[in-house]
Amino acid sequence: MDRTRPAGGLLRLLGAAILVGLVPLHDVLAQRPFSVNDPFYRSETARRVFHDGIAVAGEVAYRSAAPVAGTGVAATGSALSVNFRIHYALARRIDLNAFWDAANTSGGPAVVLSWVGLKYYWSVDNADYAFRVAVDPASDGRVGFPQLDLAFISTKGLTPLFSTDFAVGIRRVRKGFRQFVPAGAAAIESGVFVDEPTQSQFIDTRAIGMEMHFMWSYNTIFDPARSNLFVALMGEGGQYDLLETSVGGSPVFFPDDGEFGETEYRGGIIWVRSGIEFNRPSYQVIPFMSVPVKEWTPDGDSEAQMQLGVRLMVR
Repeated sequence: MDRTRPAGGLLRLLGAAILVGLVPLHDVLAQRPFSVNDPFYRSETARRVFHDGIAVAGEVAYRSAAPVAGTGVAATGSALSVNFRIHYALARRIDLNAFWDAANTSGGPAVVLSWVGLKYYWSVDNADYAFRVAVDPASDGRVGFPQLDLAFISTKGLTPLFSTDFAVGIRRVRKGFRQFVPAGAAAIESGVFVDEPTQSQFIDTRAIGMEMHFMWSYNTIFDPARSNLFVALMGEGGQYDLLETSVGGSPVFFPDDGEFGETEYRGGIIWVRSGIEFNRPSYQVIPFMSVPVKEWTPDGDSEAQMQLGVRLMVR
């Protein structure tokens, strides 16, 4: 079983605010497989954000710890998110990035290396562009990486006082997580029957699928260092196959599908994110707030909550 961390799938976005193709299926026992606090696609820019050879950044945010739908049980993970990243200039146009997440795993809280990536920059007239590829270095006993993320980013100056950032990316996901299911009624209420519904147990879930992310930000620049006020529209979501077993190895039965241990998940969410990016030559501070405006889940319930946080970069 992989370390505990939400997984991803395929989000269909049309334009800036239209999400299509995310039709609810049926209630499933698992929590939302994709993360609502993703390290990428927030404050993404196609310009290099540091001036020397290396920069170190940290972020602290409050995120949702909403119950698993239909169970009343808290979802896996802490309401407080802490992560760290390092940017290193390999060449004039290429950066190496590494991302660590202080996450809750099956063995308890731990700092894990979540992503390693390369970012390539180029400019055309008054526009900057970047292409990023990132991989999850965790080994799941198969050939290749369990997660692979590809993204295109652009930054354009509209006027001396306004600029815009755009990012879109697709991700392949093979991840797993574990959650506790209480005895009897809670499992039945979620629409899923287990081998022995009168006993509490742990359920292991493996999610295999694709995910797509989207970000579009408008920035109002208020000083020569390009400090700015920003408002961003973000979308994320997924389509996966879910394979679920109890810790003892018995598959979970999904009566709607008539199959043991396998079902599908489709879901997505659109956020509005706003904050202040305060830039100085040796550091960057970004306090931010993210508010969910629309969420698609199999049971139709909204689980995401407002996120508050701050990012600090020393460069």
